[in-house]
Amino acid sequence: MKKGNLGKFKAFIILGLVLTLNLPALAFIEFKNPSVDAENLVQLVNSTSKHVKITGTICSSKISDNSKVIFLNFGKNFNTSLSAVIYDFDVHSFIDAGIDNPQAYFKNKKVVMEGVIRIANGKPEIVINSPKQIKIVD
Repeated sequence: MKKGNLGKFKAFIILGLVLTLNLPALAFIEFKNPSVDAENLVQLVNSTSKHVKITGTICSSKISDNSKVIFLNFGKNFNTSLSAVIYDFDVHSFIDAGIDNPQAYFKNKKVVMEGVIRIANGKPEIVINSPKQIKIVD
């Protein structure tokens, strides 16, 4: 082993020992989901397929023509901002939580949501399966 590489190898071993010995201390570090702005298209696209926390105001809501999906739209331009999607088979969990009409309940409210961002029909969206994923904030 060359002299310069030996020093790097020793440093690597020492770092490994330090991390190993401090592993219980590292258990208390909380790794949080990144926070994304619901109207920031660049952040949304860069967070595709990632579990994130999203903050924004729901500006409009719509039920699809066949009543199978509720769309909660963020931002003035719903083509470039996020939509939260609630499928009809998940509405019962909202009703059980006392939210009879999620479309009206969340409209014009600032919310924090957690979930995985996906791109559907060329725009970012997040599927909300449970009211535990979305909270109104003051």
